[in-house]
Amino acid sequence: MPKLHYEELRSILKQKMLKHNFQEESAGLCAKIFTENTFAGVASHGTNRFVSFLKLVNEGYIKPNAKPTLVKSFGNWEQWDGNLGPGPVNAWTASGRAIELAKENGMGCVALKNTNHWMRGGTYGWRAADEGVILISWTNTIPIMPPWGAKEPALGNNPFVLAVPRANGHVVIDMALSLFSFGKLSTYKIQGKELPYIGGYDSEGNLTTNPAEISATHRPLPVGLWKGSGLAILFDLIAVLLSGGKATFEIGNGKVDTAISQVFIAFDPLKFHNAESINNIANNIIASVKKAEPIIEGEEIFYPGERVQKTREQNLRDGVFVEEVIWERIAAL
Repeated sequence: MPKLHYEELRSILKQKMLKHNFQEESAGLCAKIFTENTFAGVASHGTNRFVSFLKLVNEGYIKPNAKPTLVKSFGNWEQWDGNLGPGPVNAWTASGRAIELAKENGMGCVALKNTNHWMRGGTYGWRAADEGVILISWTNTIPIMPPWGAKEPALGNNPFVLAVPRANGHVVIDMALSLFSFGKLSTYKIQGKELPYIGGYDSEGNLTTNPAEISATHRPLPVGLWKGSGLAILFDLIAVLLSGGKATFEIGNGKVDTAISQVFIAFDPLKFHNAESINNIANNIIASVKKAEPIIEGEEIFYPGERVQKTREQNLRDGVFVEEVIWERIAAL
């Protein structure tokens, strides 16, 4: 598979979506987000998930041209209904509205129900940071992780995002509450690699680094063990209370990850600081982190989001490879 450059991949994905009943606007935005995720080094939520995304469209779980609508407004807190539209379109709209509210009022919250998978949550964190806004966001999911001490999945791995703007490189963390997201497990599985750390349980109940075994058992380890389990429960609970949408156990009554609930909370730091102050605070904290002595001599200490920026810059310059098996599936659509 030759390397693809940004506009090549974006154009190909857009054309595929137009042939699957997407209108121009939705196809363009989704293609941009899938491409951006791939170039950021997160193919698990880019090209690797594109075919399964269109499969859900064809099966009627995702309505390709549905738009989110406002349900209720409480000043700077709003409830929206995603109407089962494409998750990236809904999340882009909701995060954008939260950013608008923050710039107007200092803080804005948009809670979204009846939406679909947002792909890479970091997309919306980077977008907020580009607009000078802090973002806290999360989503619930279908049950794919056991509560701490249990064998069967009853929790979502409920990914969340924290993003802070900074002139010399935004600080952004985008993480699932399982030690390895299912997208990451899929990437390791496709590449035939073992995980670098123990990530969950196999069919015999033993801890393993085998991504295929963990995907099959739906028994990944939560981050922080019992602490990650507790966070997953609270993220689910708060998302449902704020959005009026479905909880993980209700989403689990269906077959796929649809009709989920999400929260986007934005803050405009310029209400309390000037731009120079914001950068000085961020730079001082990052400097204190990076000067810590590494375990392995010569290794660099990275702050959240730094590797993503470096990967994106390199891929924009050089292009990206798409796994052969993934590209064959996309081409065959």
